[in-house]
Amino acid sequence: MKTKARKDNIRKRNKIEEKYSWDRMNDADEERRSHSQRAIIASIIVLAIFTTYLFKLYQVQVSEYEYYAIKSESNRVRIRPVQALRGNIYDRNGQILAKNVSTFDLIIKKEKIKNNDIFINKVSTVLPNDKVELAYIREQLTNKKIKEVTLIPNISLEEYSIISVDKHLLPEMELSPKAKREYLHPFSTSHILGYLGKVSDSDIYSDVVKTQEGMTEIGKLGVERFYQNILSGEFGYEKLETDALGEIIRTIETKDPRRGDDIYLTIDIDLQNYIYTLMENKEGSVVVMNPNNGELLALVSAPGYDINLFTKSISNKNYNKLLKDPRKPMINRAINGQYPPGSTLKPFIGLIALEEGIVDSNKFVSCNGAYLLNNHERPFKCWKKEGHGSTDLSYALTQSCDVFFYRIAELTGIDTINEKIYKYGFGQKTYIDLYNESKGLVPSRDWKYKMKQQPWFPGETLNVGIGQGYFLATPLQLTLATSTLATAGKTYIPHILKKIRDSKTDTVDLYDYQNNKFITSYPNLNYLDIVHHAMWRVTNERGVGTASQMKKISNIEIAGKTGTAQVYSLDKGKTDKKNLQDHALFISYAPFENPEIVVTVIVEHGGGGSSVAAPIARDAIEFYFNSKEELISKNE
Repeated sequence: MKTKARKDNIRKRNKIEEKYSWDRMNDADEERRSHSQRAIIASIIVLAIFTTYLFKLYQVQVSEYEYYAIKSESNRVRIRPVQALRGNIYDRNGQILAKNVSTFDLIIKKEKIKNNDIFINKVSTVLPNDKVELAYIREQLTNKKIKEVTLIPNISLEEYSIISVDKHLLPEMELSPKAKREYLHPFSTSHILGYLGKVSDSDIYSDVVKTQEGMTEIGKLGVERFYQNILSGEFGYEKLETDALGEIIRTIETKDPRRGDDIYLTIDIDLQNYIYTLMENKEGSVVVMNPNNGELLALVSAPGYDINLFTKSISNKNYNKLLKDPRKPMINRAINGQYPPGSTLKPFIGLIALEEGIVDSNKFVSCNGAYLLNNHERPFKCWKKEGHGSTDLSYALTQSCDVFFYRIAELTGIDTINEKIYKYGFGQKTYIDLYNESKGLVPSRDWKYKMKQQPWFPGETLNVGIGQGYFLATPLQLTLATSTLATAGKTYIPHILKKIRDSKTDTVDLYDYQNNKFITSYPNLNYLDIVHHAMWRVTNERGVGTASQMKKISNIEIAGKTGTAQVYSLDKGKTDKKNLQDHALFISYAPFENPEIVVTVIVEHGGGGSSVAAPIARDAIEFYFNSKEELISKNE
């Protein structure tokens, strides 16, 4: 019985064990299946990563090899521009006006800077505060396009030796040699030459001037700007291999820069400087031009300013001082100053009246000191209170009779004056080779209505007749207009360039003034003779001509016309105040029979043209002819 019972227990246990065994087997199979699935997924992931890696490797080594090769090369190769020396500027006789002198820039190697704030703090501690603009440096450091930042520009070796005492505190800086512009006559030539300044975005995108890689300075005004592309030359470069810290290992390739071409101006610097001294403590302009070719021998704007201030990156303080100066030294009055021409316009008004048949050599106008216009409350006064009596055109020009020109302006009319006056060069640019020339103003009915929303009044025509009212002209425009008188209508565009010397070939390219000739038509040269003779009387007929009292020049006769342009109405008791005084003007040419030069003088608030402007013109003319004689004697 016991045996049977044991056998039954054994069978039951075996069944239980068998059951558990199958359960364990099932669990093991399930686990094996799970492991297998995970292994498959992992294999797929590894395969995907490996495939991606292979694809990238293919990109780098095959399809995009060139791109990554260039990028890798740029990490160890640096292109450093090599500055081209700027061309020199000379006067017509070969006297140097602008040249290059050696100097240095203290620059920052950006790749050596680990923390901008720490570096800026070191700079403020080590370097003189008056030499460093921290805000500008911080801005440049954050500009990713800039690899080198100028810490202090244009320093001498002496200045650097002082700074270098603490150089160990600023290992990020180094000395970079460069050329600095130096102007030999900084005040008298400031408005002619202009200056250099930092390259701006407007320069980069300019259609006029071209910038080059590595160019930090560019012409901003005057000749430096107008002839920038000629003076700048062609920059070279050095291809340098560097290490991870940016240190140079070796030079791979170089291209030498080509020096800029030299330019020779039409200006006579001795005459320019002499006239500038004549204008000392005055505001205004003097222009001297050869009417036979358009060469400008002197172009003076007073006061001038020291353009050498700009060669050392002028401070904001000094720049604002120039801008706020009440004498306005930065305005080129010769081409930007716009003035009522006053009586210097009368020769041209007279010629228009002659051509229109309004007057002739026998036409007389009675002047009793005032001219009464119909339906006008107050009379238009002549400068001579008692009047000039019965006056023809010649005498009216000689005496500058206002009443005569009131009358012929009224008879001619503003429409005809506006139409005819343009041929003398008024109301338009002369196209001198300097930027920012003003156009002046020739008023008209349409202009008046457009600007003032008012009709044209008859009294305004009378004001135009004596060069007052809305009419405005620049000194250069008056010079060009006078040259049409001196040459009987054949004249040339005023220009300041005489020749260019190629720095590479040493060949000379002369300015071809013949291509810029224009003709001012005179239907009847007898009309011009009337005006010529009258302008001769102005300076030579004692007791009659308005400028006849000035000292004569031996063997040289001058023809001219005085002008006094009213600026403000003079209230009683205020005539002694400078800003209420009239502008003094004088136009002239010499010698009378065969003119070689035209001279225009405008002195702001100078008073009378005969007493202030005419003597300056006379002295300029004398200096010119004396210098000419000296030059002839030297060459003999």
